[in-house]
Amino acid sequence: MKSKELGGKKTFIGILSTVIILVLSKLKFILVIIKFLKLHTLLSMLITLGTYAVMFGWKFAVGLVYLLFVHEMGHIFAAKRIKLPVTPAVFIPFIGAVIGLKEMPKTAKDEGFLAYMGPFFGFLAFLPAIPLYQYTHEPFWALLIILGALINLFNLIPITPLDGGRIAAGISTKLWGIGIILLIAYSVMRFSFLGFMIVIIGSMEWYNLYKKQKNINSDKLEVEQLEIMVGKLKKESHHLEVVEEIITKAKQEISNTKITSILDTLNSEIEKMKKEIYLQQLTGTFAISDQVGNDHQQVMEGIFNQLEEQALKMKKETHTTESYYKTDKKTKIQLFFIYIGLVIVLSLSYYYGNEILSNNPEVQKLLNN
Repeated sequence: MKSKELGGKKTFIGILSTVIILVLSKLKFILVIIKFLKLHTLLSMLITLGTYAVMFGWKFAVGLVYLLFVHEMGHIFAAKRIKLPVTPAVFIPFIGAVIGLKEMPKTAKDEGFLAYMGPFFGFLAFLPAIPLYQYTHEPFWALLIILGALINLFNLIPITPLDGGRIAAGISTKLWGIGIILLIAYSVMRFSFLGFMIVIIGSMEWYNLYKKQKNINSDKLEVEQLEIMVGKLKKESHHLEVVEEIITKAKQEISNTKITSILDTLNSEIEKMKKEIYLQQLTGTFAISDQVGNDHQQVMEGIFNQLEEQALKMKKETHTTESYYKTDKKTKIQLFFIYIGLVIVLSLSYYYGNEILSNNPEVQKLLNN
């Protein structure tokens, strides 16, 4: 009875930790927490090692952490090859290990390469276990093969944020749909809460990309209108009434909330300037001083700069949406074959590991008892 209760508690703790970490990582808070607590690679590795050692024994813990470490080193190796700055690997119990990107890859091809090298290094990590088992017939090495194959096969499911989803994006984002179906089927059969969480995150990512691609033409048109508007505002900056007319018209045409917020700020500043001019006229001063005029211009130029920066940001975003996932036919074919090839090799490794483990005399004896 006690062993069942203990097992239930361990399962509950594992699921709870998974949910908390996954939600935090999706909200991009996890790296902030890690930085705050100064959990660097070695310290987080020791914490993870200790956690698994207490629950499953030190041999299992060492093997699992080793597999995760080599997998992440594959990502770091790829990042260095494409000169992409990343944070050191950090280990998280019940999740695995993560590295943070300081910049996004420039193309889907680069992202695919970065994602692919993790499972590829993961495959290389457990290869030595095959001859080691043949020499020693120790069941641990068969378990390492199975564990390594499973970790990297799961990561190759074509759904973002898994590595497989990022590789598949360079072939076609439509493959994410297949990944969602596969992971739903797996999650239902295995009652995997983690699987359902990844399905939700992946579906949201796919939907957001679909929305961006669907609205690409209207977004490009809006950027053009914004650039024209900024040019008009600068040209008519000395005529406050004209500026107000431009703002009113722009707010009817532009839907971006950040732009409309900046335009509201500009409108408020113009109202203040007009009130100041009116008060001066009441005192008999019909021309504002050069100093006041310069102050007005500086305020308006600062707001114009904000609009220009936002326009440039929108232009980059629309360009990225339009071009990021476009890869040539040769690249698509290459990505497809190396992806499928790795899936096949890992599947065969998993089958081989299960076969030698089930035929091991020690394991059979244990099962019979």
